[in-house]
Amino acid sequence: MSREHKIIVLDDEPNIVEVIITRLETVGFAAQGFTKPDNALDALKKNDFSVFITDLKMPEMDGMEVLRRAKQIDPDIEVIIFTAYGSIEGAVQAMKQGAHDYLVKPFEPIELVTKIESAIEKRDLKQRVRYLEQEVEDRIEYHIYAESAAMKRVLSLVRQVGKSEANILVLGESGTGKELIAKMLHYESKRRDKKFVIMDCGATPANLIEAELFGYARGAFTGAHKDKRGIIEEADTGTLFLDEIGNISSEMQTRLLRVLESGDFRRIGDVDQRQVDIRVVAATNADLKAKVEEGTFREDLYYRLKVITIDLPPLRERKEDIVGLSQIFVSDFSSKTGKKVTGISKDAMNMLLAYHWPGNVRELKNIIESSVVMCNTDMITPDDILPSGIFDHAVSKNVEGLNPLEAQEKAMVIQALKKAGGIQKDAANILGISRRVMHYKIRKYNLHTEKTDM
Repeated sequence: MSREHKIIVLDDEPNIVEVIITRLETVGFAAQGFTKPDNALDALKKNDFSVFITDLKMPEMDGMEVLRRAKQIDPDIEVIIFTAYGSIEGAVQAMKQGAHDYLVKPFEPIELVTKIESAIEKRDLKQRVRYLEQEVEDRIEYHIYAESAAMKRVLSLVRQVGKSEANILVLGESGTGKELIAKMLHYESKRRDKKFVIMDCGATPANLIEAELFGYARGAFTGAHKDKRGIIEEADTGTLFLDEIGNISSEMQTRLLRVLESGDFRRIGDVDQRQVDIRVVAATNADLKAKVEEGTFREDLYYRLKVITIDLPPLRERKEDIVGLSQIFVSDFSSKTGKKVTGISKDAMNMLLAYHWPGNVRELKNIIESSVVMCNTDMITPDDILPSGIFDHAVSKNVEGLNPLEAQEKAMVIQALKKAGGIQKDAANILGISRRVMHYKIRKYNLHTEKTDM
């Protein structure tokens, strides 16, 4: 515990600071001492500390104000107040304001160490609880709906390989759910109780990827005011998900390969070699094999990443899943917005099924969210979907191979147009639908009428 946690010691009397620092270093704690509150608080801004020990009575700033400012800088910092016997009441008040504990001068070294260890345990527990709360949300989110045979095969493979320690490459178009598959692989593994850490190599600027992945030592470059753990280190004993892995530079490919081969790495600007135990799940919508043949992606890294490959089908190839996915999204967004939208009308669902979904499941989710916002009844209708404009080109061509219901609907539209003399507004009134929906159906079935009157 001692080596991983740094302590700040603040007292306006230098000899007291020196004594406490010596005692802490004797038992293995890394401690930094200050006699001026502003200097101590500046250090807290620049470095990661676990415990802040401060005197209550100081001329420039009292311990209560130090406590308040320290918590503003780092809400997780644990503060221990030490004071003279006559100021115990003030120390108790400090605990009510968020201090972890207090010590009365003079105090025994063992008492100081015990209270520091208690403070560190409390800090670690708070951070662990926060992580577990996020983990519970992730466990709920990673479940993937699968009615289609294509996705059922994918989920079966995920369950089969999830328990292995093999690195996995997930391939698929943008929006097909590669991150969800990675989460499922994590929660199916023996590492499920450890961290699942994400690095989006596509969204991170190339010049920042190295620092984000490997971390850096203080002073490694301009702006590096304190040591920073990288994402690789954060994922130690857990799963690291590298999204859009095809975007990393040749140099990063070399460094990542070393991590995969030996677990060894160094922070930028650091001389110390560190080691991690991680399982890597990588994902891309690029053709990595083609990149290997072009010489822009290392062949040895490619094979290290693709011990097992999982191919995700696009949504247009798993249309059996659209109904179920849509209902899940409706329920989710209805709950979040406080609306009472319960489902999707038949006409609206036909629109969703007719679309080719270039943005895959992510696009479907966005459209359902928009439709819930637009909906003023308990059912999403075509009028709620059409404002997005995504279906304009999907219905501009003739729809072949109509099923019996579509053939019947097309016949009804044609009949209504004939009765209305080709005027779309009147035809819509005959069918009891809106002008916009009428316009959609005319395009869907490639019907021609010169009298739009829309």
